[in-house]
Amino acid sequence: MIMQTMLEPTERQIPTDADTLEPALRTMFVVGGLYSRANGVAWIMAGLAKALAQQNAPVDVYAADCLGRQSIGDIFEPPVNWHTAPGLWLGGLSYSPTLKTQLKRAMADTDVVHHHSVWMLPNSYACRAAHRAGKPYMFTAHGALEPWALEHSGWKKRIVERWFQRRDLEAADCIHTNSMQELQGIRAYGLRNPVAVVPNGVDLDLLDRPVDPDQLRERHPELKDKKIALFLSRLHQKKGIKHLIEAWARIHKGEPDWHLVLAGPDNGFAPQARELVTELGLEGSVTFTGNLQGDDKIMALRAAEFFALPSFSEGFSMAVLEAMACECPVMITAGCNFPEAFESGGALCVEPNVDSTEEGLRTLIAMPDAERRSMGHRARQLVLKSYTWNAVAKQMRDVYHWMSQGGTPPNTIVTD
Repeated sequence: MIMQTMLEPTERQIPTDADTLEPALRTMFVVGGLYSRANGVAWIMAGLAKALAQQNAPVDVYAADCLGRQSIGDIFEPPVNWHTAPGLWLGGLSYSPTLKTQLKRAMADTDVVHHHSVWMLPNSYACRAAHRAGKPYMFTAHGALEPWALEHSGWKKRIVERWFQRRDLEAADCIHTNSMQELQGIRAYGLRNPVAVVPNGVDLDLLDRPVDPDQLRERHPELKDKKIALFLSRLHQKKGIKHLIEAWARIHKGEPDWHLVLAGPDNGFAPQARELVTELGLEGSVTFTGNLQGDDKIMALRAAEFFALPSFSEGFSMAVLEAMACECPVMITAGCNFPEAFESGGALCVEPNVDSTEEGLRTLIAMPDAERRSMGHRARQLVLKSYTWNAVAKQMRDVYHWMSQGGTPPNTIVTD
């Protein structure tokens, strides 16, 4: 049976006395490794853990710290606890016997285990430890079980699937997705577990800090007097950068007042993207800023006329949610798994190809400024209504309680 999945309307809610009087519910987050501040999963974990701690659900985060890769545990604010153990990367498996021992010992003081990665050994260690200790666990795949993601390095994933991943997923008490669209991918993969459909959230206090968007133009003089179309994400082929650049090549000569900004760290596609920009003669119309974090990211979102992410596949993009929170209209694909954005009037839907992306760019560029601002306002209102971390954490805490105590499932659970 499909039950209600939308969050109740909320503003920046503060936990009530009733919340704080509920019994503590200690949760363990497990992830194979966190090494980049541009990793959306890292900030999702940090935002959720912070909000859960405020609702008497303290979180301990466990990760492998593999040779040659420095982890970013400092993004987790007290009282959230960060635990790492040394390991070997081994092509992404994150082999760490020391972490395996830590997880076994910590399981006695844990009520629920929440996995934030797949295909990695630390998660399998925790699954085995939870099973032996009789503790429930859930997986958030963060888009890793979407069809596009499954095909990427598919042969490796099929080996790991047979080794441990299929077994661990099928034994999970719950799978967490951010949208009904992502749920369809879970079912297509063959998993019949109960699924919690709970979206990600944003920290409005962080995004609403005062910053000067004009500083972006001061740092990049070529942006002076230009209107900005912004891509802000990892430079990875699945993000649709190639067809975004090719679509921009079709329109840039007719739109001299506009400039495309590609912001984000290299995740394997930056050299090809730069080569394509040069090949298409776009050096004067496209700027690469590199990775932007903190105030620099907010500055770029506020400077932009609109945000573009014509991605092949996303779990639930934090970049999209943050752009909308900053009143920036967004151009995204159905693969971003955010139909509510289109329904709100704060987003334009395109297909992940050159022709559709070109059409979307032309539509947004042709809009009067007031219409784009109105579109951005509608995007912000949707975030205020349904996508703050405090509201998300309350629903997730209800899921944890059901997993550990049983009873009637919360209204975010889908069982068919």
